[in-house]
This record gives sequence, structure tokens and C-alpha cells, in this order.
Amino acid sequence: MVDEIDRILLSQLGKNSRTSSYEMSRYLQEMGYKITDRTVRYRLKKLEKSNIILAYSLLLNPALLSEKINRTILLKFKFRADTSVMISRLEKYCGESYFCVYSARMTGDFDWICHFVFDSIEQYEFESSNFLNRFIDLIDDFRSYESNMVKVTPYTLFDDHEIRDQKWRAYRVLNSLKKYHNLNEKLQFIVESLIKHFGAKFARIWLLDRERKNLILKFSAGKYKNINGEFSKVPADSNKIGNIVLTRKPTVTNDVVNDKRIRHPEWAKKEKLQSFAGYPITHGNKVIGVLAMFSTRRMQAADFEVLGVFSDQISKELEGLFTAVDFLIPGGTKQ
Repeated sequence: MVDEIDRILLSQLGKNSRTSSYEMSRYLQEMGYKITDRTVRYRLKKLEKSNIILAYSLLLNPALLSEKINRTILLKFKFRADTSVMISRLEKYCGESYFCVYSARMTGDFDWICHFVFDSIEQYEFESSNFLNRFIDLIDDFRSYESNMVKVTPYTLFDDHEIRDQKWRAYRVLNSLKKYHNLNEKLQFIVESLIKHFGAKFARIWLLDRERKNLILKFSAGKYKNINGEFSKVPADSNKIGNIVLTRKPTVTNDVVNDKRIRHPEWAKKEKLQSFAGYPITHGNKVIGVLAMFSTRRMQAADFEVLGVFSDQISKELEGLFTAVDFLIPGGTKQ
């Protein structure tokens, strides 16, 4: 019913339903798909007409909901002849109530969970009383808990199994970092894991120098392990690596040989390189480095997601180091 491109579109919308068709077409083009903005819009319309996309959801900002009344409700059902009918009514009620942001069937001690967000304590008391009275014939027991919302994301029926499996492998690799106590060993292990488990021809980590003018190659694995070669120092305002620092955004291409941002296309052709992906490494609100990998195979969305997982972990590993520098040398990482 849906092809590979549709899956990528659904994945992008699941992360942010405001992603424009232009942004999605650019993302797909970087992945090597020949697709236009107009074609993306056509595909989305087709997904809507076929009822695969039923609606577009919101990403809510918990900080703006902090003054509202949040309640998580657990329900235990009475089971009798008309229980299934009553459950259908409960589903309809939760689906139509604007203050219900989440509801689902459970197994275990309770049968149903729902999360309500109210504007005031008065509304909470009124709606809660109305809710319990409405379903008194269904509810055998209930629990109500005050809760603080920290994250609200849209629910999507789309489940990219490939991304899930890739991330699971990535998390297993990251869990193995616990056996290393030295930061250098941890970061070297990450680039080596990209070679061993995720099909990279070679993978590298560059970190910005103190003047933030050059990216210094610190870790490398795969065919090119030497960190003192031509790309040992890369200007932060040039080529594909530097562009990641300037834009603060990840980048990917499945056409390395013909990508104008690649300095040596003949070398890429000789090495049979097909794809490149790079992710910014951050500290606070600043980019401090780049994690990148080249591969001889076409890179899928799942591979790109995995690189993001490793980039986030590198940022976390470096956070303690940079925090210490900030503490010992005021302004040390702000140059």
C-alpha cells in the first residue's frame, strides 16, 4: 500500500507534522531520490484520500502547559455482557474530549489509562465527576494521579521497523561504552562501531579548535585510520564537513561522486563511494564538532537516524569535559 518514499514521508511527518513538502523533497533529494516538491504534495494528497493519513497532529510545548492541571487516570473494568459496548463508548468519549491527550487499553492490574489536561481545578473537578458518573456501569475501580507533563509527541500508526532495529543495535553498542573509562577510547570505539556494525567504509570525528576556525581530525576508523593526512585540519567554513558547522544541520547524500561539495570526486569514484552522512556534535547551543561516515552502499533513512544517535552520545560524552573547562577557565569554550 505504501512504498519506500511514502514511508520516509510518513516518518518525517511523524516527527513534525509542520514539515513542508519542500523540506521533505530536499531531504529525499539528498537521500538520492529524484523527486520534486509537487510530487511530494501529490503523494501526501494520495495518502490522505486513501485514509492512511487521517489527520495532522501537534507537538505541544510542556513549558506552556505547566500551569494546567494534569491528571493520569487508571481504570479497572467490570466485565459483563455489555462491557464491549461500554468500552466503545469510552473510546469515543476520550477521542472527542479536547482535554484528553492520551488514552489506551492496558493489561495487568488496570484495564485503561488516560491522561487529562484541564485549565483549572474547577474544570478538573467537574469533568472528573462527569467522567466517573458517565461510566459508572463500566468502572469497577480507578486511580487518579497528579502528573507533570514533560513531553508530548504525536502518535503515528507508521512504524519503521528498519529504523527501530538499527537504533536497537546502536543502543547495544552505546551500552558497551560502559566498559571504557577513557574518553578517547569511547570515541574511538564509536567510529569503529560504525565500520563494524553499520556498513561505513570509514568514519571520523572532527572537533573545532579553540578559535573555532578549523575542524581538527581526532578519531578515524575503517580504511583511512590516519588522522594526520590531508583532512586532518578542515576550515570550518569550507566543503561538506565545514558546512555542517555553519548550518548546524546534518547532511546526507547518496551520490558522492557527483556531489559538488566533495573535494576529490575522482578519488570517491575510485573508492566506489556512494553515500556520505554527517551530523553536528554540540555542547549547549554551539556546534563543537562533526561525526561523519562514507559508505560504498546506498544510505537509507535508518542509517541516517543511527548516526544521529551516535552524535547525541558523543555530545553527552564531551559535555563533562567542556563543563569542566568552563569551570576551570571561565569562557574557555566560548571563544
